[in-house]
Amino acid sequence: MRKEILAALPICLLILSAFANLGAPAYSQAPVKGPNVDSVKFTQYSDENIALKAVKAGDIDAYLYRIPLEIVSDVKKDPSLTVYDRDAGSFGLLLNPAPSRDANVLNPFQFREVRFAMNYLVDREFVVNEVLKGSGSPMIDPFGISSPEYQDVADIVESFGFRHDFNGAEKMIGDALGSAGAVKENDKWMFKGSPVSVKVFIRSDDPRRTSIGEALSSDLEKIGFTVEKIYGDLSRAQLDVYGSNPQDLKWQIYTEGYAGTLTFVAYNPTVPAQMYAPWYANMPGRGNAGSWQYSNKTLDDITQKILNLNFTSKEERTELVRKAIAQGIQESVRIFIAQTKEPYVASSSVTGLVNDFGAGISSRFSLIDAKPASGSTLNIGVRQLSAGAWNNMAGLKDTFTITIASAVYDFASLRDPYLGTVIPMRNNWTEIVTKGPTGTLGVPSDSQKWDPYSSEWKAVGDNEASKSKVTYKVLYSDWHNGIPMDKNDLLYSYYFTFEWGTNTTKSGAPDLTIDPEITPTVSASLPTLKGIRFLSDDTVESYVDVWHFDDKEIADYGTIWAAEPWEVTAAEERLVTAGKVSFSSSGAVENKVDWLSLVNPQHAEMIRAELQKMKDERFVPAALKGLVSTEDAIKRYDASMKWIADHKNAIISNGPFYLDSFNAAGQTATIKAFRDSSYPFAQDYWSSRFGSPMIASIEGVDMQGPVTIGQPKAITVSINVAGKPSSDAKVKYLIFGGNGIAATGDAVPGQSGQFEIQLGANQTSQLSPGANTLKVFATSNKASKLAVFSTPVLATAASAPSGPGNQANNTSSNSSSPAPNDNKSGCLIATAAFGSELTPQVQFLRNFRQNYILETASGSAFMNTFNTIYYSFSPQVADYERGQPWLQQTVKTGLYPLFGILLLSEKAHNSVNGGEAGTMLAGATASSLIGLVYVAPAMAAYTIVKRGHIKFKTVWLKALLLALGATAVAMLAGTIAQNAGILSVATAAFVVLTAAVSALVAGIVVTSRMLQLKRTREF
Repeated sequence: MRKEILAALPICLLILSAFANLGAPAYSQAPVKGPNVDSVKFTQYSDENIALKAVKAGDIDAYLYRIPLEIVSDVKKDPSLTVYDRDAGSFGLLLNPAPSRDANVLNPFQFREVRFAMNYLVDREFVVNEVLKGSGSPMIDPFGISSPEYQDVADIVESFGFRHDFNGAEKMIGDALGSAGAVKENDKWMFKGSPVSVKVFIRSDDPRRTSIGEALSSDLEKIGFTVEKIYGDLSRAQLDVYGSNPQDLKWQIYTEGYAGTLTFVAYNPTVPAQMYAPWYANMPGRGNAGSWQYSNKTLDDITQKILNLNFTSKEERTELVRKAIAQGIQESVRIFIAQTKEPYVASSSVTGLVNDFGAGISSRFSLIDAKPASGSTLNIGVRQLSAGAWNNMAGLKDTFTITIASAVYDFASLRDPYLGTVIPMRNNWTEIVTKGPTGTLGVPSDSQKWDPYSSEWKAVGDNEASKSKVTYKVLYSDWHNGIPMDKNDLLYSYYFTFEWGTNTTKSGAPDLTIDPEITPTVSASLPTLKGIRFLSDDTVESYVDVWHFDDKEIADYGTIWAAEPWEVTAAEERLVTAGKVSFSSSGAVENKVDWLSLVNPQHAEMIRAELQKMKDERFVPAALKGLVSTEDAIKRYDASMKWIADHKNAIISNGPFYLDSFNAAGQTATIKAFRDSSYPFAQDYWSSRFGSPMIASIEGVDMQGPVTIGQPKAITVSINVAGKPSSDAKVKYLIFGGNGIAATGDAVPGQSGQFEIQLGANQTSQLSPGANTLKVFATSNKASKLAVFSTPVLATAASAPSGPGNQANNTSSNSSSPAPNDNKSGCLIATAAFGSELTPQVQFLRNFRQNYILETASGSAFMNTFNTIYYSFSPQVADYERGQPWLQQTVKTGLYPLFGILLLSEKAHNSVNGGEAGTMLAGATASSLIGLVYVAPAMAAYTIVKRGHIKFKTVWLKALLLALGATAVAMLAGTIAQNAGILSVATAAFVVLTAAVSALVAGIVVTSRMLQLKRTREF
């Protein structure tokens, strides 16, 4: 039973941090239990600059929110500070696909074609380079490149070929709107006489999302929409976006952001459902009764199989994930733009901070193990204490709340911070038995499940079967209020799963124990829960109808746990079913009540008052009748009421810290160490299990010369792990040719960190002449942090006898125009200067090559020669350039005249209707202007300084003109004879000589004039 279901924590995957394997240390005396510090004080700093000053001044030890990106380089130079980069979080768009209630109003995003077109309208590279200042990466899928799952979907993601293409997006949108009856009048889209409007909800509390929203709004206005910008924070978004009926069209686009999973997961069962599937109640409509609902049965079916481990092999699971991602991207209700790399800062004197691959240093693990330079209190700065509600059922949705809560709760199992695999925590597995994926084992007849229809525990009987069984020993402790945990707490969490996961509504008898977010999420997994059996008070058997190729995942799914005492949950249930509060934000909006938050003093007091009523009634919940005596129940009620009175909150749990105070008005919260002797983990228990992660890096790719199209090729990849050559890694690759993905597969490990990519002839046949793109992905077997390396692959046509009628080389060179998903630019130095091959400048260079040079025999022949020379040095130059901002700016400045030159060359090409004549005229125009602009000024300056002789230069000019005439004749002969060899030499010589003649003529004219002026001034 998944933790978030069986412990009544549907969002548990969002709040787990990852830890290493268990193992008890030896002590000669009673060990100190809990964390290294006695307390952690959280203080709100809404201004990141002020927070940074506070860290520098020693007022706080760390700031668990990103610092301004523009100052990161300076902060890294300060020896008193340490910057920790966290690869997590994302920015994107949530689109409203609901049709309007009003037949005269058109919502453009009700059409999938319009939503899909938004992938071309958004400029992911602009967001990464300008908004995020390079601190991130473009993102199309919900995993992102830092996830261990990305390798399995990379080819699908890349195959879409998304790039910023305003004109393409405008056409796609226009076609869809036109088919729906909209018309464009005076550059504005109209429908039945009214403008087609778009309401963009922009998160004004996040400058990055504000920039994204503003840029997108501007593009939408250019397309012809009437844009209404709505500004608000997360609290308003909860109401207007997530809480409203989509058909009311209070919003149509929301600049959405996610903090990441906050736990590193090797095989994430939740993300595809959470981001794409309606049943998970995170899509427009969100399961709210009476609201229009986005529906997609295909996505529901696929993602439920993933989440419920309903597959028979690793390969089948991978295929399910691939289908979910492909379908989600095609639907484009939720569009991802960028994955963020967020820099957190801490004092260099603080030790024990663990920068895990999910939460970074904001995980509970850092709070447990951190040690300040002096004192026993860790002072932490946060941007907000909370931006939502704190309850274990359908709260804990925002990263700010989770940061504090993660150290207050313990869990049945956790995740290795560097591998994302499951490790036990408070449930130690003693046996995992599975007959899956296709077989089953019998479930003992005395195993139990809660029946929400009859409101009683029932034995499963003789005919129940399941694929797997997990036997585990529960590590109990006292609750923070001093009452010992026992099996009744576990039973109540199991009861809650069935009670709130089942809608038992009948005519005239509505089910009060349902919630628009909890019920649909939990109900999908109920059929897999086949029963539990207590072998003793602390030993449990759980039967689950699931299988996984990693049996630790079965254990994670199949164990039960409780995050709070049963009496607190029972009091919350009574308040919710009485209609006073709601577990979820959607339920709160639907029922017009508050979203239950246990740190809200008023809500905590409501729980305390309800506990008093339960005591006065001598109440025992139906799920525990006959199991808990009235006297024991009253002891629990008294202990929890005292806790709430003392701490002014109802957060009572079993983790290494307890919540001592939460002062929203004073903008501080304090958690204190839980030193109770019953707590199972001593100080330094976890810290001794983590060293530096053994991360893989790609040191280089050896092509050993160009690839010959149609012939096998071996490419060597050099891998280091933790800075040393190692073959203890996995390496995958993708190669993009002119027709999309040409090859994909696993590299074969060799000796000492050498991996070989073996390409067959059928794979190299898919490559395009010139530059293709190779992407290599590598992960260490000890740390699943993905390293990515991208490099051009130069492909050349196979040699063939030349002569009249032989067009083998030309046919290969003159392949059809690249497919829409052709991602390569081939312009490495320009790409390094502008930051991406998808920038308009680099795309312009690529388009000129594809549409004006490669479409003829002479142009293709020239490119073969050019590529051989250019790619012999450009990768090294581009690599150096990326690390030198001054050089990038210099190259940018130097390239801008080239764009004007190529525009004139296009006009020359089109003036003679293209073809061979057009290519030659364009080449002559470009070469002469390049010589005039780039070479002539330097030649003139040198001549003036050296007082050169003009007559001598005239002799050079005559020789160059003769050579130029000879190359023109050779080009003509090569074109008539279709001889690639002659054309390759002649076209290259023609380009060089034309530039030289142009430069020399300009140099002679300018030098003569300048020397004349100089002499005039001297007299």
